Amino acid sequence: MKTTPILLPRAWRRGLLAAVLALVAGAAACDDPFQLTASRQNIDETFEVWGITGSSSVYPAGIIVPQATAVRLDAAGSFDLAFDIDGDGRLMVYPVGSVVSPLTGARLVEFQRITSTYSEAVEAPKTGWTSDSLLLVNPGQAFFVKVRTLYCQYDLRQEVYAKFYVDSVIPAEHRIKLGARINPNCGFRSLLSGVPEF
Repeated sequence: MKTTPILLPRAWRRGLLAAVLALVAGAAACDDPFQLTASRQNIDETFEVWGITGSSSVYPAGIIVPQATAVRLDAAGSFDLAFDIDGDGRLMVYPVGSVVSPLTGARLVEFQRITSTYSEAVEAPKTGWTSDSLLLVNPGQAFFVKVRTLYCQYDLRQEVYAKFYVDSVIPAEHRIKLGARINPNCGFRSLLSGVPEF
């Protein structure tokens, strides 16, 4: 049995070729058509929190990082970070797992000191993190935070990154003032102002 090839009319072949070339050119114009893009701007926030020891439970002593919100501590672990002040006037930063066992699933909280100035720290590092341990910070110093959270449970990358600056620690009042820039886009490490690119 002999088969004969099906020939498309010349106008159709030209149209098909033009469509294929347009598709290839469109794909080449993009660096990566499957690249994730951020949708929210980085958040600049100031926090006033109180130390766990010696403060009334009506005051906020914790922070939910992705929402950039200071909260009161609770037994359910509805916070990411908790704070206290040691005998030398240093800030003590606790991950949630060091204070309570969260009811809403395990959350990994990791810290890293910022060795440059706060304003020069424009990208959270990829390596060098210390997980689920107490961090001691002096007033005037800064640190990075990485939180693996249910906030990102439906995203490919499940971490939220932030940087914090210890503005002041007031032991007599058990009060702490912090500045922060939080990237609420899951998996994005850029801490530049605006919508992050990575």
